[in-house]
Amino acid sequence: MTRTNPYHHKTIWIIGASDGIGKAVTRLLDQQETKLIISSRNQDKLQTLSGELRSQAHIEAFDVGDYLNFKKSIQTVLYKHKPDYILYFPGYYEPAKIGNLSNELIDKTIAINLKSIFVLIEGVFNYLKKNPSCVLAITASVAGYVGLPYSQPYAATKAAVINLVQSFKAEHKSFNIKLINPGFVKTKLTDKNNFKMPGLMTPADAAIAILKDLRTSRFEIHFPKKFTRIMKIVSYLPYRLYFRLLAAKKNIIN
Repeated sequence: MTRTNPYHHKTIWIIGASDGIGKAVTRLLDQQETKLIISSRNQDKLQTLSGELRSQAHIEAFDVGDYLNFKKSIQTVLYKHKPDYILYFPGYYEPAKIGNLSNELIDKTIAINLKSIFVLIEGVFNYLKKNPSCVLAITASVAGYVGLPYSQPYAATKAAVINLVQSFKAEHKSFNIKLINPGFVKTKLTDKNNFKMPGLMTPADAAIAILKDLRTSRFEIHFPKKFTRIMKIVSYLPYRLYFRLLAAKKNIIN
């Protein structure tokens, strides 16, 4: 962070604040004299987190998969608190691969990782029109850059989120929209992986990377750079080379 605090007295709504990256971002912003609205589906975790913060945070608990209550909470927060930043971190992941996918897993992954973001965008659209300086930052994943082995259905939803946020920004260039693409961050989701994760970061380091780039003009925030740049290069390869590489390096990402 710079000496001049860009988040001083800003109102910031963190969705997915009770775990992982969202929790780390919340704790880091709490040091910046911000007004925080913290959300997740777990009321108890939010209350525990709120008690650990230096300043009082408003709690707005809901499940992003419960679309009706999610829509109501969006309108409540926008009307009561008028956030300067809306940071979206929720995600769902269970290790799986094609040939062994249940309909329940597919439906739940799509519901939480993709459909909820359509609900979010529709819910905040008019607010962003009236408040174009408000930053809307939506988290996808480096897993969405390319089709990788043993990454379904999670990676497919993250690829869709990247496409969705790109198209939303293309349609509304005046909106301050950010796309967050983390690599491997040690959370309860990545703890399910049973393979080596290159560039594995702590949630605290991920939070620093996000807040560092959130105030820049960059559309995409991606980290760790050494890993994400390699993945970008892989995505540019001709398919012949791409599939040959994946055959040699399976389980790059899950």
